[in-house]
Amino acid sequence: MSTLEVFFRGQIDSICGQICFKVIIPNQDVDILMLFLVYEHAPHYGISLTADTSTKEHELPMNFLSGSGCSYCLEIYGLRKKIESDREFYEYQSYGRKIFQVMKGHSASNLNLNIRLSAQECAFLPVDCASKDNLQISIHHKPNSRYTFKSNQKYQSDKTWILIFKQHGEKISFFIYTGKRLKFTLPFELNAARNCEIKAVIGSVLYESDVVRIIANEVNSEKLRFKSYFTKQEYQALLNRTLSFIKNLPGKFHTIDYLYRNKSEMYFASIREYHSGIMKPYKKDHNGDPCSVINGHIDGLFFSTAVDFQTMKPLPESLYGPVRLHIDASTLFTPNFNLYFADFYCHYRVHYVTVVLTPKRSPTDKFCEGRLLKLDIRQNPFIYLSETKEDFYEVIVYLSNGLRVEVFYTEAVNISRIIENQQGHFERVPIIGRGESRPTGIPKNNLCKICNL
Repeated sequence: MSTLEVFFRGQIDSICGQICFKVIIPNQDVDILMLFLVYEHAPHYGISLTADTSTKEHELPMNFLSGSGCSYCLEIYGLRKKIESDREFYEYQSYGRKIFQVMKGHSASNLNLNIRLSAQECAFLPVDCASKDNLQISIHHKPNSRYTFKSNQKYQSDKTWILIFKQHGEKISFFIYTGKRLKFTLPFELNAARNCEIKAVIGSVLYESDVVRIIANEVNSEKLRFKSYFTKQEYQALLNRTLSFIKNLPGKFHTIDYLYRNKSEMYFASIREYHSGIMKPYKKDHNGDPCSVINGHIDGLFFSTAVDFQTMKPLPESLYGPVRLHIDASTLFTPNFNLYFADFYCHYRVHYVTVVLTPKRSPTDKFCEGRLLKLDIRQNPFIYLSETKEDFYEVIVYLSNGLRVEVFYTEAVNISRIIENQQGHFERVPIIGRGESRPTGIPKNNLCKICNL
């Protein structure tokens, strides 16, 4: 198989000697080489370089100190140019890495190093073993599966951002972005429910021509790991799994009187004292499926519908606190709300269905409409409204020992008014387990064959 050779030369002790890297590329399907050359334990001191493989000789504007005791780390990526959605980027083809020192004796002579690139898949991102900077990168998702990355870090002048992105099962992608602040959208959609990671190497351009660009490194970011969200297609598959599970359960539909919420005494005391009796929604945690698109994106309050099958009343014990707020189910569950299927998961025993209850035409409704599956609020397999002969509404829920329906209600609740209007009441209940919820939530059991796609 034919190979390609490209040479990079730099100075040792400014003028005394020369170092030469011969890069051996195993195939011809490489358009550029991207080099990350840094002190092994100080990635701020180094360069990032992109070089066109059509030019076989390149000069490095870097002085290698002999006898310093410092190790240099050189990583080289062979990349192929791609264009999607009119945006140019580079895709991984091969990789090589070498750690070396320049000994004192090399100051009066030349040092030649060969680096043969391997076409095997590379498992880690550049400059990954060195110390890193805490650059905050946020993720923004838009249906179906478009992702934008932003950072609040703003520079006085334009910087060059080398963004390195990896999706499990796919090749590493490299993007070169110029700007004072990061706001970058991937030019392709992501597969759902995939582990992903992204990082940035940021610097200032030292030299640029038609065939080479050299950047002085200033920031080497931490990797941001995330999992790509479900699209409606995956939600439909998850809903189908839920319905198949329900078919095999001994359960029934039943009218419930209350939606209820268990919390600590301090939680409800704080609402009375500091929030005028108004229970405000807050960001959905990461409880349940990590691919659920509502995690960290919409605000709400969880309410339980679970009942004891002998009494048909709310469960006698609480996992989340000794104070229980009961609210008449029909007070929260009304026809001017929309209902969405949002999750199906388990924590090793009982399975849970999460539905989102949000006012029609609200911002949250618009968010859910584009991302979740809408349920008929008057007829669905989980929880729905039924109109009585007296023109009142009852809330009907599917009850089973193996399944619990939880409602994520996206509006603030005026507890003082609820109590005053006799639409709800408080009750003390014994606690079991931790007696409180975990701040970040509990991820689903990823070994369950029932609720995992």
